[in-house]
Amino acid sequence: MQCLQIQEGTAEWQKIANEAARTIPGRENGGNCDIKNLSRGSKVYLPVFVDGANLSTGDMHFSQGDGEVSFCGAIEMSGFLELKCEIIRGGMKEYLTPVGPTPLHVNPIFEIGPVEPRFSEWLVFEGISVDESGKQHFLDASVAYKRAVLNAIEYLSRFGYSKEQVYLLLSCCPCEGRISGIVDAPNAVATLAIPTAIFDQDIKPKRLGHGPKLRRLPDVLR
Repeated sequence: MQCLQIQEGTAEWQKIANEAARTIPGRENGGNCDIKNLSRGSKVYLPVFVDGANLSTGDMHFSQGDGEVSFCGAIEMSGFLELKCEIIRGGMKEYLTPVGPTPLHVNPIFEIGPVEPRFSEWLVFEGISVDESGKQHFLDASVAYKRAVLNAIEYLSRFGYSKEQVYLLLSCCPCEGRISGIVDAPNAVATLAIPTAIFDQDIKPKRLGHGPKLRRLPDVLR
């Protein structure tokens, strides 16, 4: 496929720059979703808004935590992606009901494949929508999730890791984020579940006198 060359500063370039969909955020037609459970065997149903639209993929992750909280904190990887594409004619009208004023107010649907991170034991941290200054944010799930992450960072830093190390760890390990409560006003409740098997020590709370032994993260995470 030949790349289309548009001269910067021309009217056509300005029109494309103003209208083109940015790839950084997740968006109505897909975008940078960064959903860690989308692995081998998954199916993605993407709405198509433009006749003759093309498909592009990228940004493969070896491992990532829900939220990728340090922005570029996943473990990136190179690789090959084998795709099978089919078009469901009339699929948007049949399966996607716009929640908003235009037909653009829809989002993709995903089927999770059989290959994804699976653990049996977790340590779960809760956060509510009250920020570090004590200000309450009415049912704000973003603030609640941030608080869950900060609580996890503070806790795990007692086990010999720096807070910076834990911050990066929560971005790249397969931790599970949840909106656990969004109906009990005024506080949203979010949780962050961390698989205990990724540590080389027991990180669960213990009786006094049986506290954490200081260990260090592997060199790859320093």
